Amino acid sequence: MLDDAVGAKGGQQVLNFRTHLSGDQEVPANASKATGQAIFQLSKDGTELHYKLIVANLDNVLMAHIHVAPAGDNGGVVAWLYPAGPPPNLIPGTTNGILAQGTITSANLVGSLAGMDLSDLVALMLNGNTYVNVHTQQYPGGEIRGQIWGNSPHNAW
Repeated sequence: MLDDAVGAKGGQQVLNFRTHLSGDQEVPANASKATGQAIFQLSKDGTELHYKLIVANLDNVLMAHIHVAPAGDNGGVVAWLYPAGPPPNLIPGTTNGILAQGTITSANLVGSLAGMDLSDLVALMLNGNTYVNVHTQQYPGGEIRGQIWGNSPHNAW
């Protein structure tokens, strides 16, 4: 089924994912007023995962990642969203708008997915076992978080 969804063997459909981020989804939860949204679109050939991470009222951002774990659990980093790789890069002051956008490929996978295929990350995303976490100076373990969920396949961004 995954091969058909990503177009590797079948329908050439584009698969989309999204999440809404907030402090109450962090483990443990926090009272941050910051919010965010992440949108992902898998390329028709399944080799690129395009993303856009938008935040509001977020102070002193350090980094943002995709982590592997179900809702309610913390897990390891498998892809960097901001900056594109280590080390963290402080954005002083308040960030509102696009924090990061780019493309993830197999070469960008780290941690438990290092050296694996992008389809391994996509399978985890399809099963609800990944989340976006944005880390700040005030909340170095993560200020806002959102579990990633798949949408229906679409043919455009």
